[in-house]
Parts: sequence; structure tokens; C-alpha cells
Amino acid sequence: MVEFRIAAPVDALPDLIFYLGKTGIAMFEERPQRLARPRDPEIQQGVRKLDEILSIFSQYYQPNIVTLPREPLARLLDRALNEIAPLFEETKKYAQELQALRQKLQLSAALNQLRNYRFPKTDALDNFIVIPGKYTQELINLSRDLGAAFISVGDVAILSIAKEKSKLLVSTLSKLGLEPLRPEDLANLDDPDYLRNKIDSLYNQIRDKIYNYRKFIDFIYTLRYTLSIIIDTFNKSAISEGEETGHLFTSLSAEIGRLKSEFHTLSTIKEVLAELKASGTDRIKLPDGLALYAEVEDGSAAAKIAVGNREAYLARDGLRGIKIPRQYLDDIASSLKVVEETLNSIERSLRNREGELKSLEEIYREYSVYGDGDWQAHKDIGTVIFYVKEGDVGAVDAALTELVKALSVKLDIVRNIRYKYFQNVPARRRPTLERFPTPVRQIVNKIAYMYGVPSASEISPSALVAVLFPIFFGWMFGDLGHGLLLFLFGLWLYKSLFGGKYKDWGVIWMVTGVFSMFFGGVVYGEFFGFPLSYFGVGWDGLIHMFQPIVSPQMGTAVETEGIFADLLAALLFGYIIMAGSFSLKIANFVLEGEKDMALGIGIPILLIYVSAGMIVLALLKPILPMPPLMADALNLPWTYTLIAAIVLLVAGAAALTAKYRGHEEKPPIGLEMAVGLVEGIFGGLANVPSFARLMILILMHGIFTKLSMGWALAVAESGNIAGAVAIAVLFNILIAVGEGFMSLVQSLRLTFYETLSKFYEGRGRLFTPLVLP
Repeated sequence: MVEFRIAAPVDALPDLIFYLGKTGIAMFEERPQRLARPRDPEIQQGVRKLDEILSIFSQYYQPNIVTLPREPLARLLDRALNEIAPLFEETKKYAQELQALRQKLQLSAALNQLRNYRFPKTDALDNFIVIPGKYTQELINLSRDLGAAFISVGDVAILSIAKEKSKLLVSTLSKLGLEPLRPEDLANLDDPDYLRNKIDSLYNQIRDKIYNYRKFIDFIYTLRYTLSIIIDTFNKSAISEGEETGHLFTSLSAEIGRLKSEFHTLSTIKEVLAELKASGTDRIKLPDGLALYAEVEDGSAAAKIAVGNREAYLARDGLRGIKIPRQYLDDIASSLKVVEETLNSIERSLRNREGELKSLEEIYREYSVYGDGDWQAHKDIGTVIFYVKEGDVGAVDAALTELVKALSVKLDIVRNIRYKYFQNVPARRRPTLERFPTPVRQIVNKIAYMYGVPSASEISPSALVAVLFPIFFGWMFGDLGHGLLLFLFGLWLYKSLFGGKYKDWGVIWMVTGVFSMFFGGVVYGEFFGFPLSYFGVGWDGLIHMFQPIVSPQMGTAVETEGIFADLLAALLFGYIIMAGSFSLKIANFVLEGEKDMALGIGIPILLIYVSAGMIVLALLKPILPMPPLMADALNLPWTYTLIAAIVLLVAGAAALTAKYRGHEEKPPIGLEMAVGLVEGIFGGLANVPSFARLMILILMHGIFTKLSMGWALAVAESGNIAGAVAIAVLFNILIAVGEGFMSLVQSLRLTFYETLSKFYEGRGRLFTPLVLP
């Protein structure tokens, strides 16, 4: 992985992002929060115009993403706006006409029911027709106030009112945005069917015209989509090399200068007050117009006086210098205490601000192309940082060369483009790029990265997860028949189910199905709960948890020896896996350059875990069939070893604390010790027994399948073959789904909590290049 750092005029950065995005090989670094973003590029104004155009066309045609040529964005935008302008104006006019027709149709459909309505005819009344919409209640209240008759006919209201109040009614309705009609206006309304036909005809006309330009509309839609990604990348990644970043430094430096000045002033005042207090002076009463100064600019205008071992000045009020406020002299002891507290607060603020400035300078030098702080020289210049695989450096050079040629007409832009190339990317910023073959890739992407992406400064657990997850699942779901079903489901998911949308999960279920078949066929020797010997295979597995009996009572044939053997295997497997996890924690310390942490913290934690785990296994020795060599190992004094390991951990933490005392940057010794102590002890006492779930779930799985198949056999013996088949199919489906879900959850728990959490943080980020159409 290599890093490119490119500085260019702000308006050229979107083109740079576009050209690199077209290659699909560059991942852009996000701008640190402390650094400033440049101004908006000019190309952003074109986005609003494209939005206006697409808002019209998208009503009649659903655009598609197409491939854009690799040209400057301004050229593509000009082509889009100029060539589409006539069609846009024409479509806009048709759209307005279509909207007017729809409004007419709405009015005509609402009033069509009144065509045969008999309105009251009298010289004293005027009749009005109103579609009130959301103002129905207001219209009722208005009718009551004006003494008008209100009649509701569907969505229409008919108002009959005295002629002398007609103008007032019309005026009030217009203020509500309601346009009243008279009965004679009904004759002028178009027939709703006529309007519908006209709307359909105009809509089809617009749609057909737009369809003829569909390729160009697809081009505009893709350009708008691409610009949105480019602008988003610009906003997240671009770093100002000019005044925006300069303002951060100048404002912070000004704040530091102000605090230093304030600190100096108060320190000087404190010295005078301290001398006054030491001399036994409690308060000083000065005549009006005079003031006591700690320092003055013009000594000739002040009378110098001795205050203990320090000089002070007595002069008229208003002289330039450091004046001791009059209220400070009223109670010198209390004022001195207040000044000291204020000085402590200012000192803390000053220390914080200086730390912020130092941090800002470090970040600026790390991310800037120039790093010289010359804001005026780099005015309107921005920097972007991106990563590519080392083998793709040539493609980046080709894209940059093509960009410079395309922008060669703008010499001021080309002249200001600078870039740096770094082969050694800092580990904390280096994106993670892992390549695995199928099916490891799918398990890593969907399972391992669910916990977190490995950073460059820690050991990746991807290969470990790719092995452990299917083993855990197959161990708990070990049945040759159910494993075959799971494999076929994964194959269906991979091939056609949901349109192949979940292919990766299809591969995962095929792998777990294979492991389930392995455990079911080789370890347990079962096929849908039946022993393999029932089918004449001559093999009933390595571990016999159930007697190889096929009968309506087959669900009760349990062998405790096999159960304890499987339990011992599960506990030992978990014990070894977790010991490996704590060992990887030590390796991570070494990888991060913290060998002292590995020695003082990592190794004692591993010893604590090993001792605690052996104590637990020793308690189970009377129950589990321990091999002789292991039984002898369990007789060792593991309790004393545990105590010694805890003492070593505390001593190591104390030594490390002493070593790093006074260092600004130091490892979290106390946190690592506390967490490690808890994880080491509980890892052995609780997490190792937690692996018993491997045996418990396969035991449940076996009992459920044998009970179901025993029931099916009993029904079959009674002559009800159809019922037996139904029971076998239904309950095997329920068992497969239920046990499969439980096996998934428990496999994730054993993988994430019992294994990865002991050494893995997963705070990295995947190498995800920007890909533009």
C-alpha cells in the first residue's frame, strides 16, 4: 500500500477525484477534524442546474447509470446543459400544460355531479360553488356569520347568500385561496373523460419524446450521480492549504498570546501583593486619582517605591502599565488568593492551548503537501490524500498525466499542481487489504469483519475465524442429513434464491453444511438421527453419544461415556483456543513495539489464564475421562501458580508505571492490567466451561431428532405411512431451522467473545477504492 498526497487549485480537485475514481484503484483519506476544508468548488453550482433538469425528466423516465468519458467535469457539464436545454424548455412547457389539465380535471370531476343540480333562482340571492378542501370548517363558520345557506354535495359546497353580501363573501374566500364559481360556469367546464384522454395523450407525447433522448438523459443522470459522490468525497477529504487552515493557526496563536499576556500581568500583580502581605500590610488606602502600578512604560511619570524586595510605582490613574486594581488593595490576603487561583486556571488553559497548537502543527505537517505555513503562497490551494496498491502506481501516473493534458489550457492550474509519493504509510493510517480465496473470503467479509476490521498494527484474526466458525457450527449441528440440507440451501442461495443477492452467505452455508456433514458422518455417525449402521455403512462415528438402536424408543438410548468424551473434547479445544488468543495478545504488544508491555503484562496474564483453566479442569477430573498424562499435569500446584502469576502482573504493572512516569505518551498500563486480570481469571474459570455448549447443543440436536424419528417410526408401525412421513419432514425442518439458528448464535459468541475479545480490537478500515461510472 502506498500513499499519494496531491495539492492543486480548489477548482481542479473535483477533476482529480473524478479521474482517479474512473480508475477504481484509489481510496481517499478523510480529512482530520482539526484541519480546515477549502471553499466550495465552482462545479458545485452545476449540480443545482442538473437537479432542476432531472426533476422534470424523472417524472416520465427512470434514468440508468451509464459510463462517463474521462474528461474535465466542466466540459461534461457544459455539454449536458447546452445540448439538453431545448428539450428541457419544451418538456417544462408541456409539464406546465399537463399540470393545468390535471387541475381542470380535478375541478371538472368534482363539479360533474352538479351538472343536473337545480339551484334556487331568485333576484335576492346569489349562488356560489366552492371546493373547500381543508377549509370546510372555516367555510361553514363564514356561511353562518354572513347568513348564507351552506349545502354540502360530496366534495363541493353550495353557498346561497343575499346579493348585498356577495362581494364580501367573494373577498373573504379569495383570502383563503378559494375561487368561487357560479352555476352558469358549469356549462363551460370540459367533460372529465375528454380531459383524461387529453392528459393521457399529452403524457404519452412527452414520454415518447423524452424516450428518444434517453441515452442523453442517462448521461445527465450519471453525471449528477457522479458529481454527488465527487462533492461528498471533496467535502470529506479535501484539506485547505491556504487561508482557511491559516485562520486556525492564527486564531489559536492569538489566543495563546492573550493568555500569556494575561498570565504575565497577573504574575506581576501577584508578586507585588505577595511582598505587601509578607511585609504585614493588610490593606492600602490610596487618594483619589492615584494608583499603584507593578510596572509602567514611562518611569519618569511615576514615583518608584520599594515593596519588600520588589519595586512598585505610585502614579496618577490612567498611566500605561500594569495597574493593581484598587479593590485588590482593600483586602490584600484575599486578593492574593484569588489571583493565585486565577493564575492556576490561566496556566491550565495556556497549557491546553499550547498542546492544541502543537497537535495541530503535527497534523498539518503530516497531511499537508507543503507543511511550510505560508498561507498566502498557497491561497485557494487544496490537498487530497489517497492510497493505492503498489502495483497500481503506474495507473495513477497515467491518470494524472491525462488530467494535466486535459487541463493544459488552464496554465495557472497546471502550474500549481504538486504531489508527493510515500512508500511507507504509517501503520495507524494504513488501510487493510486482505486477499483470500473462496470460501475463506466470504467468511472473513461477513463474519470476521462483523466484529471489526484489523488494523496494520495488530495480527489479523481472519484466517482463524475462517477455521473456527465452521468448526463451531459443525460441532453443534453435526448430522449428515441436516448438513446436506444446509449445503443444498446454501447452493440455492448462491445460485438463484433472491436473485443471487446473497451469494456470499450461500457460500458460508455451503461450508458450514460440509463441516456439519463431516461431524455428522465421521464424528457422530448420524443421518437425520439414524445411526449410519442402520443403512449398512458399518460405521457409527468416533464418539457414541447415542446407542445405535433404531426403534420407536430410539430417543432414549443415550451413552454417558460418549457425552463426557465430547464434553472433554469441547473443553480442551476451548482451553487451547483461548490460550492461543492470550498468546496473540502478547504478539500484538510486540508488533506495536511494546515489548515491555508483552513482558510485564501479556505473559503474566497468559499464566493467570493457564493456571485458572487448569484449576477448573482439575475439578472435573473425577467426572471426565482424562488421559493419564493430562491427569498428571492437573496434579501440579496450579493454585500457587495462579497466585504467583497475579504477583508477577502487579509487579510488572508497577515497573512499567515507574518507567513511563513523566512521559506524555504512555501505554494504558492500569487499564491493561485490570482488564487482563479479569479476563485471565474469568477466562479460565468461566469462559473455558462456556465451551461446553458445543456438547450441549449437539446433545439437544440428537435428542430432538431421535424423538422425532422414533415418533415417526411408531406411527409407521401402525400402518399410517403418510402420517409418519409428515411427522419426519415437519419436525426435521423445525429442528434444522431452530437448531441451525441456535448454532449460528453460539458459534458467533464463541468466535467473538471467547476468542477474539482476548487479543483483537478491530479498529482498522478496509481498503475500499472510489469507483465512479
